[in-house]
Amino acid sequence: MRIRPKSLGFTIFLGMLAALPPLSIDMGLPAFPTISASLNASSGSVGLTLSLFMAGFAIAQLIFGPLSDRYGRKPILLIGCGLFALAGAACAVAPSINTLIAWRLVQGAGAGAGMVLTLATVRDLFDGAAARAQLSYVNLVMSVAPMIAPTIGGWVLVLANWRAIYGVLALAGFLLLLTVAFGLSESLAHPDLTALQPHRLFKNYTRILSNPICLGYALVNALNFGCMFAYVAGSPLVMLQVFGVSTTTYGWLFASTAFGIMVGSFLNGRLSLRGVLPSRLLIVGLVTATISAVALVIVSVSGIAQVSTLMPLLILNTFCRGIISPNAMHGAIQPVPESAGVAAAVVGFLQMLGGAVASGLVAFLYDGKTAIAMSSLMAIFAIASLAAYTVLARPAEHRLQLSK
Repeated sequence: MRIRPKSLGFTIFLGMLAALPPLSIDMGLPAFPTISASLNASSGSVGLTLSLFMAGFAIAQLIFGPLSDRYGRKPILLIGCGLFALAGAACAVAPSINTLIAWRLVQGAGAGAGMVLTLATVRDLFDGAAARAQLSYVNLVMSVAPMIAPTIGGWVLVLANWRAIYGVLALAGFLLLLTVAFGLSESLAHPDLTALQPHRLFKNYTRILSNPICLGYALVNALNFGCMFAYVAGSPLVMLQVFGVSTTTYGWLFASTAFGIMVGSFLNGRLSLRGVLPSRLLIVGLVTATISAVALVIVSVSGIAQVSTLMPLLILNTFCRGIISPNAMHGAIQPVPESAGVAAAVVGFLQMLGGAVASGLVAFLYDGKTAIAMSSLMAIFAIASLAAYTVLARPAEHRLQLSK
């Protein structure tokens, strides 16, 4: 009953692991007002269920990565899925907002194992174009989550109540736990027995962060994720408040940009398998993302910003995310196969940090009248991502190739 690494089922399985964070975030969004009323909590307190989930998700990756280098991917995945399922069940029966917040932190930590070990497992089993294609298809599956999660949450809310949403997440975690236990073979051939020794752990993280190729590609991915998250955080403010679209219309608009990521991921996977160089795909994706983001700024400041003028550029920008992410992630973890868990942890942590900074800045700079804050921050992060590639990652990789 083992899932073969080169099968469609394996890709879907990895995609579902990586989709735990967006599912956990977006499914609960429609229930925020109901949770507030049910637990007699303020809107700010309910919002902490999201903030603490993301904090647990980010920090846990730095722990689970080295643990997986020492004990293997499968045991740590079992722990992560178990934590996620347990926390989901605890959230479903939480008697107070403080209890809910605490268990959401644990749930975020469990989801962090899925993300970091998806990257590490791909590094263990695939190489070169095959690895980039696999990451592309995982990204494609994962991109379905933000498209369907709010709708699923809304349906569950209609049929039952907000607690059932966390029950559904607990069930998803339990099913993934069973899949890992009975369907997944260990992918790490040679565990690092010294990976958790303090000096070794410090050396591994220092080696990743001081490697210009690993750090450069990790920054490319994180800054580009910040560009996308500026849109994720700013789009409900702009579309719902500035342009006054309905929540249903906004859902379709948001789904169209998620579909853009899917198309970009699929195209990247096909082109990678056909031998197109990752450097070529990256530069096209990064330059196009920068141009589309700068165009968003021009449209926003010129006074012609409307849904019809912004959406094509937003879809183009998120399409580029589907091309950039798999190549940048692969570039960050490829040079260090012996420490793939640590490298994946750095990639995941920096990505979440980029998203958190971008979303915080959008909320702080939003003027309540225009799309300028969202578009400007998208442009800043897009330009920074392109700079990280052209100034840091690509020159370092070129020097390494010349030295060989």
